[in-house]
Amino acid sequence: MYYNQKLKTMKKTLLVLLFLGTAITQAQTTHNLDWRIGIGTNLNLTILPGDTVIWTWSDAFPHTITSKAGSAETFNSGTLTGNGSSYSKTFNTVGTNPYQCNFHPLSMAGNITVQTSLGIEDFKQKGLSISPNPSDSFINLELPNNIKIDEIKIFDALGKQIYKSNQFKKNIDVTNWAKGVYILKVTSEGITRTKKILKK
Repeated sequence: MYYNQKLKTMKKTLLVLLFLGTAITQAQTTHNLDWRIGIGTNLNLTILPGDTVIWTWSDAFPHTITSKAGSAETFNSGTLTGNGSSYSKTFNTVGTNPYQCNFHPLSMAGNITVQTSLGIEDFKQKGLSISPNPSDSFINLELPNNIKIDEIKIFDALGKQIYKSNQFKKNIDVTNWAKGVYILKVTSEGITRTKKILKK
């Protein structure tokens, strides 16, 4: 009987760890880029390892997203045609990733720089901080004044959405939340920033 009880406890612990691992793994940032003729040759981003970039076609012409020689990671969307077509790539290797459209290399190109921490200017523009964290009552969200919020969502460790707002709120009441890990996602101008919240 003791053995069965211990086995059940171990199974429960493994399930919780699996859910937490999934939630934390998903806690990355997605960057959305417009991809069309005339977009220019400096469509550049600086991102963190594990971030995803999505290019979305906004014209009807055929394009590719193709890494150039010397890129830290090799990627190629193949030829895609049509308004609304998209290609996504998750970057995990630190380094620079010059890329282009093979059909229009002189007018459609850029560079994705992956580094372990964002520069101070990137942080000032898109930074997000939570305090106190962990908390047992309220959390305070801090964002630069020039950031326009599209959406705020909070998910529990099982991925269930428990909070949503289309307006920035400085204080969020977490008093009645169960103890554990939560994922906060703040979206501004197509970029989603993610933070982990600990409720004690």
